[in-house]
Amino acid sequence: MRRNRESSSVLIKASPNSTFDILLQKAQKEGRIGGTHRCAVCGMTHQTESEASTCCAMLRERPHR
Repeated sequence: MRRNRESSSVLIKASPNSTFDILLQKAQKEGRIGGTHRCAVCGMTHQTESEASTCCAMLRERPHR
């Protein structure tokens, strides 16, 4: 990242990072970013309510020590 010369508070992407862009697009497509259904444990968003309810099911079912 580098600073914009016109406005010092704005960061500009210095070079393209295709891995980041691919992972970001994949997360958006899967609903992990901007999904409408949220996991009650971790808060990650999903496209469907069933995906959100099974996201951290193992953590909810595990007894506390």
